[in-house]
Amino acid sequence: MRTLVMNLTRFGDLLQTQPVIAGLRDQGHAPALICLENFAAATMFLPGAEEVFALPGAGLLAELDRGWPRALSRLSAWKDAVLGSQHAPPLLNLTPMQSARLLARVLTSGPVSGFGLDEQGYGFYGNSWAAFLQTSTMNRGCSPFNLVDLMLRSADLPVAGHDLRLTRPEPEVLECIHRLLLTKVPADTSLSLRGFAALQLGASEPRRQWPEEYFAHLGDLLWDRCGLCPVLLGTPSERFLAQGYVSHTTAPFIDMVGRTSLPELAAVLCHTNLLVTNDTGTMHLAAGLGRPVAAIFLATAQPWDTGPYQVGSLCLEPNLDCHPCAFGTACGHDEACRRAISPRQVFDLIHAHLLPLCPLSPLTASGEPASDLQSVRAWKTCRDAHGFLDLEALSGQETDLRTQWIRIQRHTYRQFLDQSPAIHLPDFSCDFPEPARTRIMASLDKSIALLRILESQAQVLATTPLPKIQQKFLAYWERLQTHWQADPFFAVLGRLWLTESQELGRDISGVLRLTRRYLTLASAWRSAFPPSRSRHES
Repeated sequence: MRTLVMNLTRFGDLLQTQPVIAGLRDQGHAPALICLENFAAATMFLPGAEEVFALPGAGLLAELDRGWPRALSRLSAWKDAVLGSQHAPPLLNLTPMQSARLLARVLTSGPVSGFGLDEQGYGFYGNSWAAFLQTSTMNRGCSPFNLVDLMLRSADLPVAGHDLRLTRPEPEVLECIHRLLLTKVPADTSLSLRGFAALQLGASEPRRQWPEEYFAHLGDLLWDRCGLCPVLLGTPSERFLAQGYVSHTTAPFIDMVGRTSLPELAAVLCHTNLLVTNDTGTMHLAAGLGRPVAAIFLATAQPWDTGPYQVGSLCLEPNLDCHPCAFGTACGHDEACRRAISPRQVFDLIHAHLLPLCPLSPLTASGEPASDLQSVRAWKTCRDAHGFLDLEALSGQETDLRTQWIRIQRHTYRQFLDQSPAIHLPDFSCDFPEPARTRIMASLDKSIALLRILESQAQVLATTPLPKIQQKFLAYWERLQTHWQADPFFAVLGRLWLTESQELGRDISGVLRLTRRYLTLASAWRSAFPPSRSRHES
């Protein structure tokens, strides 16, 4: 069955649609992909998409400037090309923006999953996972699931436990790039060459970029100790980063910044021993091509939700209380996260976990002590018992409050979003510091009390919809909403409650079901925090 899949996002997110396309094909669908015109070239890496339709977003906006009838006519012609003879195909929309929801409504009268609009123009979600996907992205550091797993479950597809699998470049492109790399190695250093290390210098914004001088020092270490020649990658607008790299390096390197097409970029990655990168689309491309990846997550970026969808990848983030920071907030710490992770730390972790068989140069393998990892949270990607992408702590942070809370959320949210009638507690103990433990228990006690009041009021409203009871219900609903959103432990729950209650709040039976679901979740969380031994004994 032909199914439209719409993802109107950027390069990296578009690449991460591949497991969804594969999952649909496994269920007998024939996926036809809709993407933005300026990122359509990325679809060459997406196997399984039988058709690709590029939305001319910029062109439609330009037509609007000339006159809305022309823009409408162009959109209508594009819609006809997408639909062909099929008038009501099923559509999976993976883009939560209102414009994408509206486009989904315009494109088909068939079933829409993921994110859509109803007949009255209200937004709806295909399932609770889709609601969680949108709300969690609005609170950095709150999502315990990788974006790919969230997209799979938002599409009602199982998490299959497979890595991202992208199409490799054509053999002639691979061969051409291999010859090019070899010719660019300085002749006087060719005997020391053992391979190549790709370095992606840029990111979507400056505060998410590891300093170029740090990249340069890491490149020197990779050359001096492993014989890996750095290959600089980036877009034409990032040429200044390459110039900064040049001013700090002492080792040979190959500058490919702004000098590769997408197939050539993929070919470079295929010929490198690893990629060291910020959180970028290049990171996802390398992971999808099966290349070893060491990714650095700064500012708003964090590996739990946007890390490379590949087992065995290395993810590094600064060990700072303020990380990850929220979108749209000014940094009050002079962007300390950008300098928290040192080149030596990155090198030691790469050598230990990505290049264990790469011998160090005899001139430098002098038994130096390993670098101190206190300023870095180091993770290695793995799979949990349910097939979801997970992170294994490499630097002792498994017992940290933040990590323990993420573990609890992964365990309980998975059951909650799957609409399980009961939520089972995790089989690991929670050893929270007493102040945080007390705070969480008090917050959950208040949440449970408010939910029970809402449940009783909803039961009354089901039979006696009096205005006074409705007012009381709305007042307690707002109290619960305010309580959750003011608590950093439950901020994402507050947004999820707001989203789902607005969607299901048009009939009292839906509100009652929703309230009971959240009561089950809050009660399960509360059971995970029994009274401490000292309190029990007293």
